[in-house]
Amino acid sequence: MSPRQLILLLAALEVLAILPIASFPALMPTFIEAWNLNNTEAGWIAGVYYLGYMLLVAPAVTLTDRYDARNIFVLGSAVTGVATVAFAFLADDFWSGFLLRAIGGVGQAAVYMPGLRALTDRLEGGEQSRAVTFYTASYSIAISLSFTVTGLLAEWYDWRVSFAVLGLGSLLAAVAAWILLAPRPPQRKKGQPLFALKPVLRNRDAMGYILGYAAHGFELTAIRAWITAFLVYVLARDAAQGGAWAEHLPSPTVLAAVITLIGLPASLLGNELALKFGRRRALIAIMSISGLLGVMIGFTAALPVWCVLIYCAIYYIFISGDSGSLTSGMMAAAEPEHRGSTMALHSTLGFGVSVLGPIVVGLALDAAQQAIGGENTLTWGIGFAVMGLSVLLGPVALIWAGRGVKGRAAANSD
Repeated sequence: MSPRQLILLLAALEVLAILPIASFPALMPTFIEAWNLNNTEAGWIAGVYYLGYMLLVAPAVTLTDRYDARNIFVLGSAVTGVATVAFAFLADDFWSGFLLRAIGGVGQAAVYMPGLRALTDRLEGGEQSRAVTFYTASYSIAISLSFTVTGLLAEWYDWRVSFAVLGLGSLLAAVAAWILLAPRPPQRKKGQPLFALKPVLRNRDAMGYILGYAAHGFELTAIRAWITAFLVYVLARDAAQGGAWAEHLPSPTVLAAVITLIGLPASLLGNELALKFGRRRALIAIMSISGLLGVMIGFTAALPVWCVLIYCAIYYIFISGDSGSLTSGMMAAAEPEHRGSTMALHSTLGFGVSVLGPIVVGLALDAAQQAIGGENTLTWGIGFAVMGLSVLLGPVALIWAGRGVKGRAAANSD
């Protein structure tokens, strides 16, 4: 199998395996009404997916130093699929939804990064950087398809059919990976510990990308969880004022899917800018602009619908522009003998902080609505401002790491 074929195969398997990820956020307004949830409870169900991910990702990724990443990917895809199909048949309230989404997140911990490891283990040299970026950018395709398929199937049938179909997609990814990927045992040095945290923490260059990824994850999961509900509010407000946008536009879930699909070219473009102008410099600029846009996005609900949609699309370009570069930067900065451990901390911290995104925005929305007395543009502005401010910590971490790298370079030149 050629490198190009391998990259396309792993990207396709990744998309299939990750399909269930946005299923709950895509239908969040439906579940809030059907299960009588408040914003905080809905945020917990959306966020627990990433909590389940965080709890297992460290052992799942470090095991790729000892076992073929293909096998771990297959197991993770199968668990995700079973949990999602079970959600379709068994979920009927907060606790059942919470538990089954958590199990789905546990399965995802053995999908995304182990899939990346399965790809990079089978490539050499310069092929790896663009392969990593394309693989991570394909995540946006999975998110977009998740929103689209969930929304359309829920409209045509009901939400249970949506979850069942998405779960079957993950199961198909498990079968296809087992059949199509040739086994490749990892090359691990004898006596090397499975997980070595101290060397990773000492690697200031890698830690800058890891901390930046955590800030990015908070923002990304928050907007994914709440964008459908936000668009529902925007269209309802327009209709209440006599506007006709809601009649001519697709459903909020499809609009959210289109916006998230922008993440694919944005991530690829971000990586090319990083290669041309320097990874750290490009990331600091992209994340700074993203944070400033995020602070203001909730307040755009007062603008015409077309302005809100354009703003959301521009915002999502900057949200996605740093994703691939942060991960490829971490991979490049990782010491070869501790790559599995570096990837494990990257995912654990990144997705651990990601858990908080939907929850904190939900808490901010509830607090604002309670203080102001109902849902309005100001409450959305306050809720999303928290999301925007968080990502500004990413550039701070990258500047800190950059100073450390320059300091070491100066010391070595003396």
